[in-house]
Amino acid sequence: MNADDPSIGQIAPPCGRLTCKKPVVQELGPGRRKEYCSDTCRRGADRDYKRAKAHVDTFEEYLRRSQHEVASYGRKAEADALSPEQLGRFETAARVAFARAETLVEVGVPGNLAAAELAALVQALRPLMTAGVGFTARSA
Repeated sequence: MNADDPSIGQIAPPCGRLTCKKPVVQELGPGRRKEYCSDTCRRGADRDYKRAKAHVDTFEEYLRRSQHEVASYGRKAEADALSPEQLGRFETAARVAFARAETLVEVGVPGNLAAAELAALVQALRPLMTAGVGFTARSA
């Protein structure tokens, strides 16, 4: 490597907007890191976030109404069905385990540490995969 090489001391993470992923070249050192490759992507990501949040809010309201309707019939939930709270806890644990495993894959780690993280990932995903949750395909 040449000391005059301008790429030394730079990083290029992908743009924070899900549909872009262009590299965001920035200097190493103190200061706030750039998340987006341009103001257009930053504004677009904000719009995308607000749109997705509105969808989540709408469907959470539908869920609350449906749960209230089911409860008004006086029936209990199915014995083997997961409650929304249980599903949320399992999903959060699975997301954390996946993020940890993904980071280890990206940076490269010794086999024994990778095996431990893989075991933690399997443990976190097992309730979601075996509880008959019924995953649906999500698009980015």
